[in-house]
Amino acid sequence: MAETELVLTPQQAEPQGAGQASGPQAVPPEFSALYDHVVTCSKCGFCQPVCPIFRATGREAHVARGKLALFRNLVEGRSPLVPELKEAYANCLLCRACTEACFSAVKTDKVVVTFRHQYGERFGRGFLQRQVFRRLLPRPRLMRSIVRSLWALRRTGLPDLARRLGLIRLLNPKLERAMELSRGVPGPLLTSRLATRPLPIVSAPLPRVGYWVSCGYNYALPEVGEATVSVLETLGYQVEILDNCCCGLAAYGYGDLEAASHLAQENLRRLEDLDRLEAVVTECGSCSGHLKEYGALLKEDPLWRDRAAALSEKTRSFSEFVMERGGLGALLTFAEESGPPGEETPAPTVVTYHEPCHLGRRYQNIVEQPRAILRSLPGIAFREAAEADSCCGLAGTYGVLHPQTSAAIAQRKMSFFKTTGARVIATECPACMMQLAWGAQQSEAELDVVNVSQLCAQALKSRVSK
Repeated sequence: MAETELVLTPQQAEPQGAGQASGPQAVPPEFSALYDHVVTCSKCGFCQPVCPIFRATGREAHVARGKLALFRNLVEGRSPLVPELKEAYANCLLCRACTEACFSAVKTDKVVVTFRHQYGERFGRGFLQRQVFRRLLPRPRLMRSIVRSLWALRRTGLPDLARRLGLIRLLNPKLERAMELSRGVPGPLLTSRLATRPLPIVSAPLPRVGYWVSCGYNYALPEVGEATVSVLETLGYQVEILDNCCCGLAAYGYGDLEAASHLAQENLRRLEDLDRLEAVVTECGSCSGHLKEYGALLKEDPLWRDRAAALSEKTRSFSEFVMERGGLGALLTFAEESGPPGEETPAPTVVTYHEPCHLGRRYQNIVEQPRAILRSLPGIAFREAAEADSCCGLAGTYGVLHPQTSAAIAQRKMSFFKTTGARVIATECPACMMQLAWGAQQSEAELDVVNVSQLCAQALKSRVSK
């Protein structure tokens, strides 16, 4: 612990250790456990300029040092845990930009999640939230049936009523943004499409990888998952479509740690023995980031901790996996040499990149891999955007619960993307894809938003078909 002098109020005649009761309300042990970490905050303010929410609102309670000051007051007994504190901790994207800028590397996201957990324990969680996180998300078949029904009823107006009532937001926040973006429906879900895909003909057994089905791609952007699986198969792998449920990141972000742990356990049960798989691959940075933290989430559970650590070790993001296997260069070169010579080369498409928070250096440190892939693709001119690693502003339900702040963050991102002259934004997260597409739509920018895997699949298909 750093040497820090605690300034006590006059009412505290005798010093109290962090975590002791103050007045009628005892300090939760969960708060006390973070006290030594929180008091290392020097209040320097370096968290201010990097915080997307503070840039949009200018409110001190919305920046890391404001949250840490409030948290310290709670632990030291200066203030009780009251509903008025909720707003400060609700206004956080969990993007870890503040931690990266902090000399003490204070993990504000951990503090925020801990507060949200204890707030839910103290004041309760909504009925619908409990039902979704604890009963619906662990049952993917039921979840798929409900989503199919929503899409089937799309033209009746009932889903719009459900959206206005907040039901779709609780079911899955990505569905709400998807409905805002499109008047139509995505058609069959990704799981249905992959179940009926033609399997490649092979003459010998292939190494096997598991494809983790992201909720966002399954329900709203199925074409992304199809592209990812096709690239993995082209790389020479047998792809097993995993029977997973939601990874649990949404429940964790809400502070419902019990539901998040239950979802992790359910996934480990569904995946069974992982020795059959070389890796578990997903093109969702949020999923891969959270799966890699299963080991920490279940470290106190003797029944599940070893399997959780094994899954964390095997999990790979799409671009991470592709680059570990040498990239696509050899495949693209072979395909190019196989094509007819003498064709006129069209002008390259300018592509820029948005780095999802849970994929980049603040979580998985997958930074150069997607950029290296984009630079290697034929017909693409890659241009880096300013603040490419700053949060897009959706962050699960934040974008629908705080629409004005989220929109301001998205518009700032759009201004940087426009400056590059790009026509395409590539990323690796369904929530980011929908937020950026919405931002482009709102700003009337001619920008297509795609996943890195889609550009890879397109490049491989165009080269082979020549």
